[in-house]
Amino acid sequence: MSNIFTKLYGKMERNNKKIQIRSSGSTPSAKLEKIRSGQSYLYQKNGMESEVFEITFHKKVRGSMLNQALMEAIKRYPYLNTKLVELDGDFYIIQNEMSLTVRRTQNLARLGHISCGYHLVDITYYEKSVYISWHHALCDGKGIKPFVESLIYYYCKFRYNSKAKSDGIRLAKSPLLPDETTEPNLASYSFDESKDPVQVSRDAFAIPENVIEKHDTDYRYDIQIPAAAFMKVCKANHATPTILTSLLVSEGIAELYPDFDKPINANLAVDIRDALNLPNTFKNCVRSMPVPFEKEFLSMSLTERVEKQRAILNAQRDRDNLRRMANASLGLFNKLDSLPDYKSKQSMMDFFNGMLLNTYIISYLGQMIVNENAQYIDTVGFYNSGSVGLGINILSCGDKFCFNFKQSFESDKYVKAFLRGLKKLGIEYKASDAIPFLTPNDSIIKR
Repeated sequence: MSNIFTKLYGKMERNNKKIQIRSSGSTPSAKLEKIRSGQSYLYQKNGMESEVFEITFHKKVRGSMLNQALMEAIKRYPYLNTKLVELDGDFYIIQNEMSLTVRRTQNLARLGHISCGYHLVDITYYEKSVYISWHHALCDGKGIKPFVESLIYYYCKFRYNSKAKSDGIRLAKSPLLPDETTEPNLASYSFDESKDPVQVSRDAFAIPENVIEKHDTDYRYDIQIPAAAFMKVCKANHATPTILTSLLVSEGIAELYPDFDKPINANLAVDIRDALNLPNTFKNCVRSMPVPFEKEFLSMSLTERVEKQRAILNAQRDRDNLRRMANASLGLFNKLDSLPDYKSKQSMMDFFNGMLLNTYIISYLGQMIVNENAQYIDTVGFYNSGSVGLGINILSCGDKFCFNFKQSFESDKYVKAFLRGLKKLGIEYKASDAIPFLTPNDSIIKR
């Protein structure tokens, strides 16, 4: 008899999921919206660690005003007030009937858990800092950044009676942009097949810490440098902020390991939205591209190094090459779709979870659009636990660049090597000591 009730309950639950999936998506009018671009983040054995935006103000955060700001900002982003439903190992985004609300706490929520209303985004604050946690399956850094800018705008308006311009900021009543909720991985992209694919070797020098091993704590070092000084060096050498950062970090690693026998690769997170004609999509749309630092670089000037790396990166960023890469990812998603259940999909993704990118990773989200509200902000940054080895996240805000060196180890040797590079260029900086941190794993499904 109990077996009959179990089967009946299972059937009712399954039908209820189907109804939810057919009723809404990233917007109330959407339906049957399967997560594809973020699929790889949904099959982690222990769940995916939260990504976190941290904004630190000069004054203590007022919770009531932050909550008021959230209520305004979220009107513009219906796709962030959502949750996931799992069916046969696939995940669908649907509207969340529970409203987002801010909480005063030092503890970040497990996204998808009842404690945060099953949301994939969560906003908390403590003392002078605001934390926006988000799930990478929902969107990438470029996808969440406009929401963060809107939240800052409204918070400063309520907290400081700010009259800052709203130029470049999406306000509560502004409509969604064309293709803002479009999934980039629904169909293949046309490209010039006569062009050979651009191949840059990922066989690179591995720092000793770039190994997969269990650890309970991650560490980060926060660095701020004047934007004017950094950009002056960039412009003098025809460098982008990402390229200049990669050269400084790679040179520092070369000094630490003078006998390096393989290229030192900076794996850059590159936004490919424009190449897919989807400049406004909030969904994951990033590819990793290696930029090597060779032995021969040691005898080159900074400008020569920049020219070498920019040529390699630009070749990879060719529109046809990016579309070819997008189609390769589509093949992976189609393969996942062919598998019957969560267990088999997770088993397939386990293979990719064990892959390492040597030597390190860089992600630059560009400039935060805060306009005159920059005067109220001390620092901004974004980070997550669970990474292996070394990663550098970069944001520009107001008159400074903010760097987060996030690490699976505590040593500051790579940070100090980077700071020595800044000093040689005459760039001042402010650097923190090691900050232990942990962003929690999600709770989207029972494991």
